[in-house]
Amino acid sequence: MVLRPRRARVVVYVCAAAVLITMLWLAAILPSPEWGIGSRAGVVAFGVGAVWLLHRLADVRVVADDSGVVVVNVVTTRRLAWAEVVGVRLLRDDPWMMLDLAEGRALAAMGVQHSEGERGQVQARRFARLVQEHTRVPGHD
Repeated sequence: MVLRPRRARVVVYVCAAAVLITMLWLAAILPSPEWGIGSRAGVVAFGVGAVWLLHRLADVRVVADDSGVVVVNVVTTRRLAWAEVVGVRLLRDDPWMMLDLAEGRALAAMGVQHSEGERGQVQARRFARLVQEHTRVPGHD
């Protein structure tokens, strides 16, 4: 199962396209003698870098399978065994789902976002049920 935001991805990719188109247009219309090929390439490179950063924002997700969970956030990716996740929450003040870990820390799981409204709540409840199913001790139901 892959959990990821829908609205945020659409907004971010539209912005990324706008940034890239703007930087390509800007590189094309800059005055020639003052702005050489290197300067124009720098403008395009800036646009490509911005698009890459925006892609990282849009690519957040939580991937769950029988062996555990992979949490892909903007900067980090973390693999967890099911036993490491002891709680799941998406409270009103949380921008995204938080995983309570057995080590005593909380891990942000940006793939499920509060800004998604009811869809985010449904995803969080679904993931919480998966955590329960995978961490249930046989004979203690």
